[in-house]
Amino acid sequence: MDERTMKALPILLVLGCTWGASFLFIKVVVDDTGPLELVLGRMSFGLLAVSGFMVATKRRPQVTPKLLAQMSGMAILANVIPFGLIAWGEEHIPSGTASILNATVPIFTAAIAAGVLAEERFTAPRAAGLVLAFLGVAVLTGDDVLDITSSNVLGQLACVGAAACYGVGAVYARILLRGQDPVNLSFLQLGLGIVFTVPLLLVVMGGSPDVNVQPEAWASVVALGMLGTGFGYIGWLWLIENMGSVRASLVTYIVPIVAVVLGWLVLDESIGANTVAGGLLVVAGVASAMRGAVPARQGRSEPVVAAAAGR
Repeated sequence: MDERTMKALPILLVLGCTWGASFLFIKVVVDDTGPLELVLGRMSFGLLAVSGFMVATKRRPQVTPKLLAQMSGMAILANVIPFGLIAWGEEHIPSGTASILNATVPIFTAAIAAGVLAEERFTAPRAAGLVLAFLGVAVLTGDDVLDITSSNVLGQLACVGAAACYGVGAVYARILLRGQDPVNLSFLQLGLGIVFTVPLLLVVMGGSPDVNVQPEAWASVVALGMLGTGFGYIGWLWLIENMGSVRASLVTYIVPIVAVVLGWLVLDESIGANTVAGGLLVVAGVASAMRGAVPARQGRSEPVVAAAAGR
């Protein structure tokens, strides 16, 4: 193991723990306020963190009408909708379950990329991964899947829908955003996400948003935005640069483990046989899909945006 990889491993573990804890933070917040308030809060604090990083690294925002139009779509696909779906979903299901469902992002990315990108062929391992992952989702849902009106099933479907949005967003970025500075893209993405969320929140709430929450909810929003959405993304970029995208993607396996354990320790969420079995199937499916991926070239030609990481 080379020296660079040795230095990167602690960052990988910290990032996995940070993103795993994000599902705990979401659960704490939605127990006190609504999903849209959480979406606005996490993007606002995430933007603050990314802006601070841009100032520290002497970057200036690069904006063109074309890029604004492209990033508007990205903000909706990979921030506003999935952030809202996960928050709503966690109103109805355990945080650990939400994290396992979110781990299906690489499956959706592989499936969508195979359909629209000529260089991303649908290999046998990818097909097997798709089957395994969705078997895992079915095991997690259990008999409730037969009752589509169940709040538990709807919550799980919301998290699966968020994962699908992240997959679409990743392919969207790969097609339209090659050669762009990923930090600048994240800055624009979060800023535009806020612009779209504010009027939506005002319409849904019929007035001002609900900010009368407990201190622990405020602390969770700040941690979720600054650490998970802001500095977590900066750490992700560092990992991509120093470990490569394949090894950096190992964080996918750390996140649900941390989230499930934290949900059990902090929120007293149960870890049933279906959670363990479903989680193992999802992880096996993701591993198979990633093993069947065509190695991508590293560098600026492959955009890596915050929301494409699925957090």
